[in-house]
Amino acid sequence: MKLKVSLIDDSARNRIIDKIRNIPLNPLHEVVVRPKEIKRSIVQNSLYWMWITIIANELGETKEAIHIRYKRKILIHIFERDDPEYAEMIEAVRTVHKSGMKVEAIKLSNQIVKLTSTTQTDVKQFTEYLNDIEKDAMGIQIALPHPEDRYNIAMGVRKRA
Repeated sequence: MKLKVSLIDDSARNRIIDKIRNIPLNPLHEVVVRPKEIKRSIVQNSLYWMWITIIANELGETKEAIHIRYKRKILIHIFERDDPEYAEMIEAVRTVHKSGMKVEAIKLSNQIVKLTSTTQTDVKQFTEYLNDIEKDAMGIQIALPHPEDRYNIAMGVRKRA
């Protein structure tokens, strides 16, 4: 038996408790409860592409070029820190580079950047990514807007009552 449930309210919690109560004790079962990873939000993605478009326009580059640049400059390092398998892959590319196969390492690196996606981030990682992009933009004198309908939600800012 395999069961995966999100505890979104008391009703869902009660249903899963009832299901657990009815599981036979033989064979032995394991119950694991952990926080659910929530992928980056639609609002975060909307703010991201707004900012990428502004930066691209300011620099006279394409949105795709800026998107790839920030994946390489920022996102890869977030994944490398948070995902041991990803870190192992990055380290393997560094080893290839250090061994003298620089052209091959660059090709591998470019492929990793291409396959790395913001859809793989959780809300916390994407918030960090947005903050780092904003810092980078400020460093090159590009002020990014904070539209209240997107920024506060995307960054997890709660309005005071």
